[in-house]
Amino acid sequence: MPGGFPVFRLYRDSSGSHVLCCARFSEFSGWVADEEISAQRELDNTVDSILREASLIPEAFTLVGEQQGYPVGDRLFDSTVPRSGSVSYAFQQAGAPWIVLGLDVSTEEFWAEVEDDDDLEALGPLSPLTTVTAVILTAPGWTHHDDVRSL
Repeated sequence: MPGGFPVFRLYRDSSGSHVLCCARFSEFSGWVADEEISAQRELDNTVDSILREASLIPEAFTLVGEQQGYPVGDRLFDSTVPRSGSVSYAFQQAGAPWIVLGLDVSTEEFWAEVEDDDDLEALGPLSPLTTVTAVILTAPGWTHHDDVRSL
């Protein structure tokens, strides 16, 4: 079944602050185009809800980039996901908005893991690597951190 993979969306607001939203793309059969469209809408609604639950207005943010699939490093899957961290990202060869990202990894760690991971390498991340501090928000059912409403 297609779907079921993690999706990471990195946003920026007009002040230059960043937010990383973590959710999962719902599984679907792959045989019916409407199922994929429905799963995409569900993901979009989930991300909007994540932002609203943190008292943020989705329309106030601009998408920097999105990664579908597993990122560099394991920090985003720790038993307690941090409330904020350093998000490092590189745009994919496919161009914006597609990125490869990692949380709290050095430049050397980022590129070494990309080189060692066939899936990440196949995405074709390009230099330069950009690092920003971001608030991290997760969908229900993700590995949880403290209540996001206290941000």
